[in-house]
Amino acid sequence: MSTVLEKKAAIEKGYDTIANEYLAWSGPRPTTTRMEYIAELMNKLPAKAEILELGCGAGVPATQVLVSHEKEFAVTGNDISAAQIALAKEHVPKAKAFIQGDMLGLEFPAASLDAVLAFYSIFHLPAEEQGKMIEKIYGWLKPGGWFLCNFGVEEGDIKREGWFKPEVTMYSSGLGVEGTREVFKQEKLAGFKVVVDNVAVETVGRFEERFHWIMAQKEA
Repeated sequence: MSTVLEKKAAIEKGYDTIANEYLAWSGPRPTTTRMEYIAELMNKLPAKAEILELGCGAGVPATQVLVSHEKEFAVTGNDISAAQIALAKEHVPKAKAFIQGDMLGLEFPAASLDAVLAFYSIFHLPAEEQGKMIEKIYGWLKPGGWFLCNFGVEEGDIKREGWFKPEVTMYSSGLGVEGTREVFKQEKLAGFKVVVDNVAVETVGRFEERFHWIMAQKEA
């Protein structure tokens, strides 16, 4: 059994290896649940809002949309993959900053962010770290701040061999839909008001994928 550090190293190496292929696959995808929720969230945020995007990848399309908004959001992107960060800097030069590294190791001042977004990313953390990550996010948010994220719907660890390329092994983990809901019911997160709790189906090529979407606001 691989250790947590070994799995994270494989995830980092995997996204480095498939950076261009993943961008070619994900960038041109049609309107998705993600983009619909981003549009909804941007309407709720103040001008020049401080936004953190966890797992920003190449910055296409989510970071691009956020940075180009007329409200002039200040967007910081994070990704575990240096190759993805390099692409993001190329495609979104007007972002505030990009930070490469494990999202769980990030540090921001308490109550300093207006929104934290995490798309197709938190489920790459081991299941036991996902609640810890949400607690950190809660602490970073200003009163009235927003968290928008999607989670996997399956419970347990998932290992994918030959992901995009034969040599790539990718890992993800899930708490299951009810398990994720229980995280947001913890006393430590009692100040989160969940306003979206939705399992949505997305069509990707010939396949259907299901993700659990959460949008929550920290009490003012």
